[in-house]
Amino acid sequence: MCALVLVPAEADARTVAPPDERRVVLALLPTRLGSGQATIFLKRLAARPALTDLGLVSAAQGRFHPTQAMLDLSQGTRTSFHVYDPQEVSETALSPWGDGGGVISGHLDLYRRAESAPEDIVPGLLASSIPGGAGYAGVGGRPHPGAIAAANRDGFVAEVSLGAPDDLAARTSALVRRRRLVVVGLPARQRGGAVLDQLLAARRPGDLLIVMRQPPERGALSLLGAGVAGLGGEPGLLTSETTRRYGVVAITDLFPMILRHLRLRVPSGVKGQAVRSQPPRDAEALESLQARLGVVGSRRLPSLEAALVAWIALILLLGTIRGPPGIRQGMRIGGLGALWLPSVFLLTSVLQPGRQLEMVIVAFGCMLLGALNDRFLPWPRGPLVPAAVGLVLYTADLANGSDVLVGSLLGPNPRFGARFYGVGNELEAVLTVLLLVGLAAVPGLRERSRRSALVFAIAGLALGVVIGSGRLGADVGGVITIGASFATATIMMLPGGLTRRALLVAALVPVAAVVVLAGLDLATGGNAHFTRSVLDAESGGALTDTIVRRYDLAYKNLIHGLMPVIAALALLAVAYAIRWRRELYRPLGGSPAWSAALAGSLAGAVVGSLTNDSGPVLLVFGVILTAVVTAYVRGDPRLGEGTPPGPAAPSAIPAGAPPRAPEAEPAPAARA
Repeated sequence: MCALVLVPAEADARTVAPPDERRVVLALLPTRLGSGQATIFLKRLAARPALTDLGLVSAAQGRFHPTQAMLDLSQGTRTSFHVYDPQEVSETALSPWGDGGGVISGHLDLYRRAESAPEDIVPGLLASSIPGGAGYAGVGGRPHPGAIAAANRDGFVAEVSLGAPDDLAARTSALVRRRRLVVVGLPARQRGGAVLDQLLAARRPGDLLIVMRQPPERGALSLLGAGVAGLGGEPGLLTSETTRRYGVVAITDLFPMILRHLRLRVPSGVKGQAVRSQPPRDAEALESLQARLGVVGSRRLPSLEAALVAWIALILLLGTIRGPPGIRQGMRIGGLGALWLPSVFLLTSVLQPGRQLEMVIVAFGCMLLGALNDRFLPWPRGPLVPAAVGLVLYTADLANGSDVLVGSLLGPNPRFGARFYGVGNELEAVLTVLLLVGLAAVPGLRERSRRSALVFAIAGLALGVVIGSGRLGADVGGVITIGASFATATIMMLPGGLTRRALLVAALVPVAAVVVLAGLDLATGGNAHFTRSVLDAESGGALTDTIVRRYDLAYKNLIHGLMPVIAALALLAVAYAIRWRRELYRPLGGSPAWSAALAGSLAGAVVGSLTNDSGPVLLVFGVILTAVVTAYVRGDPRLGEGTPPGPAAPSAIPAGAPPRAPEAEPAPAARA
């Protein structure tokens, strides 16, 4: 099949670039595997002042594969592994072709695989955008994964130079005289560093040299150290609009970086954004960021498990000491502690403790805060404090560029490449439930009224702006989730309750929220993913591809691993809560605000799972959060003490209602 591909004129090895034009050299330096190699590599780059700009390159979206990283660089656009068919990348190799050129064997399979994705993806678009194509220089007798970045869309490399490591710098310089882009596969260790120094010394003024850690063959590494010489301006750390992170760029950003330096047009459809340098050149900050991001993923679930174990231990301890009242006290403290978790996660992001210490802080810190909270703000007003503190802290951090959030256990981890700033899907569910429960705990919102409904609506609008704005949370899916949650809660707080008109308005609220978000992003220049993929879509087909990709990812999440079983259990839990709601939430005495908060939380979880690319993850997360709130509700200190089922608190009793006569204390035999 490969023999049927027509060879374009740009693949001609005799084409020579004019001597006065700019050049770009992309050098890939391999390193050994190991957790400490990333830091060692950064130190090696930082020790070379000629590399005026340093950074970390995100080389994966969800799952890492070295060949996929090079493909993403060559196409300027990337998407999740899950939407490819097949998902796995076929094996490739560089083979000689023609008069000094080369061909990537297996390229046709890669091209067909790219066409299967609901995205405009063209492997080899970078080299095809450069007159004369690109060159590749490497060491003979070794694999050449970097050659993919030098291949055009037909899989051809215009000129290839393979030989001994000793003359690699000289051979690269010869290629640079003929090709405007040259990709270099450096040897490893000290020999590779020596060749890099020679390339830096030979760099002409006006030329750009990019050195990046070669994507390793194994491991989960997705942040590659990089250094740049010739970018211009003051020395600093790399950044882009894709990441908005000081010191981090996406591998797709190298595509427009190279073409713009060569003063060539960037093809439409390329998702990579321009790279710039932001002073100072703080290598220690870069190493600290890489170290923190490297542990966030592995600590998230163990920390949550530690908090759960601490909660269970607390319930058992208090139950042993006080009996059933102690059990209920433990349920209240643990429920409040879970609501304090988002704030505690921000604290550990600032402190950056070791693994064991972080788990201790999370587990015992949230329980301590829950105990103090329950002591000074009695049931059922307790959620008011963690909700207010958490929402204020997260809003302030988002306004400051989400620097603390990114390093937290609940933040978007740039190592996975899907999100570099703002609010992720899990956090959107947390903040939604946090605000709803916080409103339910406000004494002044205890009754249905237009005023109470207006407060819920305004609060939801404010949270939607924080979550959805491109300059803050940048989460368009979160806007739909919040719209569904607060539309449901607002309707339930209206004096008339559920009507056909109210249901119609509730159904239109998420759509209206997205429209408002579009206007807000255009007015503020948000330039987030929503702006680039939806508002700036070049055609209806491109917008359709975006929607198809989101639902494809949602479906893949649904059928992955144990998720079908977990999602079914979540739905069963929702059915149970609805079926037995009167008994389950009897301590609330039919409080309208609490009913609105609980119903809004479940509505957001269901709608969010149907409109987000995370799919069932939002449903499961929303149900777990609602279960935590339910545990707090069931911790009513009046239960089992002879107090009849009634309103949540004296403040929840309707004005003018006659006081209830307490029932007699049950006889000991009856209690037994």
